Formats: sequence, C-alpha cells, structure tokens
Amino acid sequence: HPYEKITFSMVEFQDKIIGRELQYSYYQNRKYGPVQPGYSVSITDEGGSWFGYGFIRKVNLFDNFNLNFDFFPGIYVKNNEVDLGGWLMFRSGIELEYQLGSLWNISIAYDHRSSGDIWKYNPGLETIKLSLSKSIF
Repeated sequence: HPYEKITFSMVEFQDKIIGRELQYSYYQNRKYGPVQPGYSVSITDEGGSWFGYGFIRKVNLFDNFNLNFDFFPGIYVKNNEVDLGGWLMFRSGIELEYQLGSLWNISIAYDHRSSGDIWKYNPGLETIKLSLSKSIF
C-alpha cells in the first residue's frame, strides 16, 4: 500500500546537534521485489533543503514491529546550513517502526547523508528522527 510519512528530526553535524529538520516522504503503490520506491523532501531550520527519490525495505521483526532500511539519492541545497561539499547527497537509514493499527505507524530512526566521496570535502550529516506515517488506500 502507498503511505505518507511526516518526520521531525534533530540534525547532527560532527558530533553536535546543530538544528532541526522537517521531512515529508511518500511511498508509492508498487514494489520491485522486496523494495518499495518513494520520494522525500526535507528542510532544516537553517534553510538547508534536500529532495530525493529512492526506496525502503521493510522487514517484519515480530507482531507489530518492523525494521526498515532506506536509501535515497538526492539534491542538497545548502542555504544557511552546513557545507556538505556538494549538491549530490545520498541518504541511508535504519528505522524501528511500530504499527498502531491498519493505517497508522510510529517510528524512530537514524540516517546518514553524504556524497559517498564524490566531492573532495565530504563531512556527512546525521539525523535522529521521530516519524508518524499513514497508509493511503
């Protein structure tokens, strides 16, 4: 099923919390094997923005708990945010999700964003996330 996710995050840079981020993700109503494609967009309190298209892989642990893995290549626009060395950034993360019923999920996650050494300067950026998602039927 397709679903939407709203995420509130703390932004970590070089072992320090430097701000906040708001993120919206939409996962499409299709799968390619075990992965579900989607897109995501985020903005920090310093105006740093990111947009990407990628996938999520959900693994049911037990009962209503899933362990999710995601990977999203995307475009980064610095504005007043930290310099990550370039405009092409990859986000990868791990998420523990709890299904509240047939429609709603809540989750905590950690993700890393960097250029994968495409650019000479590549310090990376992390986010610690709290998300609420809803299935769309």
